[in-house]
Amino acid sequence: MTADFASLPFWEALTPSEREALQALLAQEPTLARALGCWEALQVHLRERLEKAVPDRRLLVLYALARSGREALLTPEERAELEAARPALEQALKLLSGLEIIVEDIASACADFEEAWAGHFAGKQPLRPASERRPRLAQRRLAYRWVVRVALSSVVLALIGVLWWHQTAKRVVWTVAEGAVAVRTLADGSSVRLVGPAVLRYAERFDRRLQLEGQAFLEVQPGNQPFVVETPEAVVTVLGTRFGVRSAAGQTEVVLVEGRVALRGRGRTEAPVILTPGQRSRVIAGQAPEPPTTVQVSKALLWTGLHIFDGMSMREIASYLSGLYGVTIHVDPSLAAEPIVGTFTQDQPLPEILQALAATLGARLEQMPEGYRLLPLR
Repeated sequence: MTADFASLPFWEALTPSEREALQALLAQEPTLARALGCWEALQVHLRERLEKAVPDRRLLVLYALARSGREALLTPEERAELEAARPALEQALKLLSGLEIIVEDIASACADFEEAWAGHFAGKQPLRPASERRPRLAQRRLAYRWVVRVALSSVVLALIGVLWWHQTAKRVVWTVAEGAVAVRTLADGSSVRLVGPAVLRYAERFDRRLQLEGQAFLEVQPGNQPFVVETPEAVVTVLGTRFGVRSAAGQTEVVLVEGRVALRGRGRTEAPVILTPGQRSRVIAGQAPEPPTTVQVSKALLWTGLHIFDGMSMREIASYLSGLYGVTIHVDPSLAAEPIVGTFTQDQPLPEILQALAATLGARLEQMPEGYRLLPLR
């Protein structure tokens, strides 16, 4: 598993030789690299939740100052902003208990700062009239903000650490060996078809977030929160859909059958690429996704062990199956343009698949010396 080194909080503090040593260590220790990947995935997850709940984190700082009795430090404009945002902030505090810890820590940091400030300047300067103290107040306000930024960053990192430990301590690890295929239904009703070699990880208390190394075909049930699949190179976000994901050799490929997905590179800040049914995109490690291209889904997802027909005409399906099985499949012209939606496993016998297709079309299947033909019912 590769790591997005530039996103690490301490990366900029390392010397070039230390960075090189870290990269070499992670290349030699895949377990450590996987742990780092989990850490980064959790950072992204927590950051997304925080940004969704509190888009402007400055308002959270203002809220903490006001709640701790320091509202006098705010300008009139800041007070007005805070009052407008207060209902949303209080709702966010209810939803994310970790934010309450941040608010308390900001107040604590401010108290420590005031104590240090008072101790440093005690007895050094005479008390001046209020009219002359305004510059001092402005200076203190700037200092408050510096202290609060440090406190906020420290607490967020601590929360990430706690959540990372909590989630990795109670995770399901599902491994499928090379050449094997396994199917599992998740707690929300979504299903995953894992094609080996592959490893899938997710929280025991399922939160609709998966970490994938290898190949998987997913059928996602709609839910109140997005369904996210993370690979070493990419993050795929969906609501309800069917799609295939392949992660190997430093790149991730996504093919969409049904629904809509957003695809972005790990650690990238660009807007995600949106895929619509019948499209494919690829992400190379450290890069933004490639623009989507149109593909024939059945061929692009042949590796799944499934025949996936996403509205293909019966003529196209006959051509596809003829090429795979090396037999002639003739389709009557009256049936050739009919669209078919369906999925079959590749270990099903061809006559069984064709019989099911004939039943769907209200047709009949005949076997010939060189193959098969589909004809209208008499």
